[in-house]
Amino acid sequence: MSKFKKIILILAPFVVLYIFCLPGKLFKAPLSATLTSPDGTLLGARISSDGQWYFPPAKEVPDKFAKCIVCYEDKRFWWHPGIDFLSIGRAVRQNLSRKEVVSGASTLTMQVIRLSRPDAPRNIPEKLLEAVMATRLELRHSKRKILLLYASNAPFGGNVVGLEAAAWRYFGRNASELSWAESAMLAVLPNAPALIHPGRNRERLLEKRNFLLDKLCAKGVIDELECELAKDEPLPDKPLPMPDMAYHLLERMRAEGGDKAYSCTVDEALQERVNNIARNHFEIYHQNLVDNMGILVLDVHSGDVLAYYGNTHGLSQGLRGADVDMIPAPRSSGSTLKPLLYAAMLQKGLILPGTLIKDTPYNYNNFSPHNFSRSFDGAVPAGEVIERSLNVPSVRMLERYGVPEFLEVLQQMGFSTIDKDADHYGLSLILGGAEITLETLAGAYRSMAVKLLDEGCEDIPLGRGAIWLTFEALSRAGRPEEESSWMEFSSGRKIAWKTGTSWGNRDAWSVGVNPDYVVAVWVGNSDGEGRSQMTGVGYASPVMFDVFNALPHSRWFSMPLDDMVPVEVCHQSGLPASRICPDRDTVWVPDIKVRPDECKYHRIVHLDADRQYLVNSSCYPVEKMVEEVRFVLPPAMEWYYIKNHIDYRPLPPKHPDFDSGTDGGNPIEIIYPQQGVTVVLTRGLDGKDQGVVVRAAHTDPATRIYWHLDDQYVGSTTSDHDLMIRPEPGKHLLTAMDANG
Repeated sequence: MSKFKKIILILAPFVVLYIFCLPGKLFKAPLSATLTSPDGTLLGARISSDGQWYFPPAKEVPDKFAKCIVCYEDKRFWWHPGIDFLSIGRAVRQNLSRKEVVSGASTLTMQVIRLSRPDAPRNIPEKLLEAVMATRLELRHSKRKILLLYASNAPFGGNVVGLEAAAWRYFGRNASELSWAESAMLAVLPNAPALIHPGRNRERLLEKRNFLLDKLCAKGVIDELECELAKDEPLPDKPLPMPDMAYHLLERMRAEGGDKAYSCTVDEALQERVNNIARNHFEIYHQNLVDNMGILVLDVHSGDVLAYYGNTHGLSQGLRGADVDMIPAPRSSGSTLKPLLYAAMLQKGLILPGTLIKDTPYNYNNFSPHNFSRSFDGAVPAGEVIERSLNVPSVRMLERYGVPEFLEVLQQMGFSTIDKDADHYGLSLILGGAEITLETLAGAYRSMAVKLLDEGCEDIPLGRGAIWLTFEALSRAGRPEEESSWMEFSSGRKIAWKTGTSWGNRDAWSVGVNPDYVVAVWVGNSDGEGRSQMTGVGYASPVMFDVFNALPHSRWFSMPLDDMVPVEVCHQSGLPASRICPDRDTVWVPDIKVRPDECKYHRIVHLDADRQYLVNSSCYPVEKMVEEVRFVLPPAMEWYYIKNHIDYRPLPPKHPDFDSGTDGGNPIEIIYPQQGVTVVLTRGLDGKDQGVVVRAAHTDPATRIYWHLDDQYVGSTTSDHDLMIRPEPGKHLLTAMDANG
């Protein structure tokens, strides 16, 4: 074997050892979780599992710190191969002359190796190994990368590891934003991290920092003025708490991806304002034992989350349920889905904005909803139903549209938590019978805004015309007292917004949208405890409007004329005008083929010459009859409608000789109880049932109505037609009739 081959065989193992002397990953310590905004601002951080503030590595080392650390620790860093032989010679001479260790020769590269081996012994063989590994590290990485490894893993006092963690812990900002004085202080800390603690060490730390600043000045890195100004800067008093502006967002990300660096689209300035708004309202609501709140702000155009306030974490000691993130938490929807039903019915051609919806007592399989006011209007335009968030007309609208069909709309709109069948929800679906989340609610309203703006292909079953009419109706909803005069100011913000209050006042919702932003708010108790005074308009909407006031002004949506057509409608019924409707309006409606039937409420009636009676040929000469067109509602609708509309003209009574057999309409309608309803009778102090008041409406209130229960006469009424009866337990047949049968 040749001498050359022998040398190769001898050296080969050493070469292999040299090549593989570095582990694939130098640092394996558990990291802190961090959350940053688009501009790099730290929104939140969590201490690592081993109790250290150890941020994930940054992309690069800030220029000021790089110059400071190289000047202080390793002035020939940019030129040596990992070992500085000149520094070794200097250190040997100094240590021999002093007969003690007074100077070291570790380069920054060698220090990176030492930091990666925290449990290795501190002796000469280890130093030699560090030197060898340092040269190998120089071959693996660039100088910039090595400097980044050092800055990311060096100790900076206490439980702070790495430059980024130190910058936030001591100065409250990114390392790239540090001054020369701050960068110099951090550059001298890894060499003696205990100096950061209060006491006499502070003077030594100040001396070291100023020494480095003078050195930088001497090398021409900074000028004399910069140096003097930097030396005038005080040292930080004590470590600062880490930012915690989006607690629940960071926790949500950690739950999904573990501890690492996260970036998000949250706007730091807006998030801070939202946090302050939440704090201000919490201080008021907490007095009524309402402890939790969620706020979500979306950018309509991009879908970015601009503010994420998951709950009232940290606002009070021992606050119940504050750790629960309310943004993805399913809660009862209250009335928040009503606008989607309105838009769906417009899109399907079942209603127009002014279509009258029946608002009278309602019962379906013992489901008897009530309006919030506990009153009825008889008939309400569909758009006003949404503006006023009326419950009973909304239930009637859902009954007409169909629960299965509406469930399909909701699922296409992204409400993934609404996943049961129609029988499970029933008609209560529109009044809070389903659970939604704050993020799906905000997402649905954003989808409508994007569709209306025609910015992308939002695959939702609603057209632009239907959405525009819905947003217009929502923009007219009555605002909270402090916002009630918004239209009087030129700067008033037009917002399409909707509130919701769940059964038992457990959930208060408010969601608003304009062409640029969606703001969704939930207020309540995360454990489900209700509070009697808590409503969407009283608790959630003030928060929502405060958030909108913190946002830039937006224009309003343009009317999508390409998707709408003008239609002539009856002024009173809102339906397409019939040939006899006297007053007509032209309204813009979705451009679809299907339209509601024409107005059925205007009728031609015949009166006597004095207009005192309804007449027909059986009781009055035809040549003397007066013909009029009247707006006539069915009896039950009329009974409630006339109480709120003083201009409504009911029909006069029929002539005494009027032959009802020639008139096909039924003048009587039983208002309560309705067909199939179960009535529970209360008992008085005497132990007897108190009975139930039955009610009917007649087109001629003065007419006497005769009541029968199971074919037995129980009494008669005039005018209001209310009668107290006391039925026995069981099924009964209630009959009401007038003298004409």
